[in-house]
Amino acid sequence: MPIPADPATQPLGRYDPPMSPRATVKRPHVAAVPAADGRPAPGADAIDGLTLGARLRGARDRSRLTLREVADRSGLSRAFLNQVELGRVSPSFASLSRIAEALGVSLVELFQPPSTRTEGLVRASDSVKVELPDGGYVDEVLTPSLAGRLLLLRSTIQPGADSGPAYHHDAEEECVTVLSGRLTVTVDEDVHEMGPGDALTFKSLRPHAWRNAGDEVVVALWAITPPRY
Repeated sequence: MPIPADPATQPLGRYDPPMSPRATVKRPHVAAVPAADGRPAPGADAIDGLTLGARLRGARDRSRLTLREVADRSGLSRAFLNQVELGRVSPSFASLSRIAEALGVSLVELFQPPSTRTEGLVRASDSVKVELPDGGYVDEVLTPSLAGRLLLLRSTIQPGADSGPAYHHDAEEECVTVLSGRLTVTVDEDVHEMGPGDALTFKSLRPHAWRNAGDEVVVALWAITPPRY
């Protein structure tokens, strides 16, 4: 789907740009930066496209990068990045991962202040929630931060939602367990149809993607070590 000639006429919606041959998708990883009190901030609802775009623009300004430089680093087009920053299109998980990696930030930092706390209780009301406009899913971070040796996510995935193009990241391995619904997970060329109680473990460097092709909500747990998000 090409970006319209007049971007002002483009409604906010999910857009997956063509994949560049120069780069594969990786979930970004950066060292966690402590919040003011060292604690995770309370959970938040989804941010809208304008807010997400403004946060990406702020991160780019702090990194002193131009749109062209972010485009070169991410393999995404300058026009697409401009649309995202203006809040006119909503990137897929894979595309947002590439943008965050190019900016040197983690996805969680775009939604909540980071923390260096590595143990302790995370109450449901305090978990960091990552939800994209029109993304169709919510990731809840169940571990206190990205500073420990394990990342545990609870994903709630709506019917028809998917991760976008296959991505990989530089963790060692991960395991996904389906709690309810049916989830399709593709690792390299292997397609796995998963139901409640099924678990799949694989190396994180292998290109992978997921999709809820059913008609009911999927709830799944993802364990990733070391933490990369």
